[in-house]
Amino acid sequence: MRLRVLGSADAFNSAGRGHSSYWLESPGAGPIAIDFGATTLMRLRAEGLRASDMAGIAITHLHGDHVGGLPFLWIDAMYHERRSAPLAIVGPVGTREKILALLEVTYAHADRIDWMLHAITEIAPGESAPLCGFTVHGFAAEHMDLPDRPLCLRIADAHGKSVAFSGDTELCDGLFAASEGAEMLVAECTQLTPPAGKHCTWEGWKTAFHRVKAQRLMLTHLGDDVRDAAPRIRGDAPPSLDLAFAEDGAIYDF
Repeated sequence: MRLRVLGSADAFNSAGRGHSSYWLESPGAGPIAIDFGATTLMRLRAEGLRASDMAGIAITHLHGDHVGGLPFLWIDAMYHERRSAPLAIVGPVGTREKILALLEVTYAHADRIDWMLHAITEIAPGESAPLCGFTVHGFAAEHMDLPDRPLCLRIADAHGKSVAFSGDTELCDGLFAASEGAEMLVAECTQLTPPAGKHCTWEGWKTAFHRVKAQRLMLTHLGDDVRDAAPRIRGDAPPSLDLAFAEDGAIYDF
């Protein structure tokens, strides 16, 4: 299994990085993207990857910095790197409705390639779905109000490897349940200290490292203050924790 960081920033593209997004592939599976913010198509091209090679997308939640790039992907499929196969999508409840709304607002009638909408599967926390040779497991995140039901995800291949993704969330039971048995937990750390809305902070993580059940932890969705302080604050983590701070273009093999 190979994980590539496409984007590692918060919603504001702090430090000039792309919106949080990832590329995951494994023998016989994928490749898939996890989330697809407004900068993701640009980041794919910067990494030498073809959008038309992407088999599917797993979506953690329906905020713009995590799905705002989908209209650009749609018109790319229509006019540039023309797709010949449906794009499979697994996301939270409401995914189809939000995608249709995005297409209507940004590029009216882009939904006329409606075969790209046929392979959307919506899951609630506690549910799972297949995606292009992977299995996507959903866990409850704490980030949005009902009726939205944001997800933390654990994505497993057929060879027993998995990677967990927090999406955007406060520290919560669903986040740590998603990390169970994963090779890596890719988890947000938006600011050094509260208040940070319904997001994780470094101050919060310092009290919760012991709850991580993955072999490694990579902090992402980084604001300027976290990224600037990373060399200094790394010493706050326990020596036994395999900790990394996400960087656009980084590659991890499991």
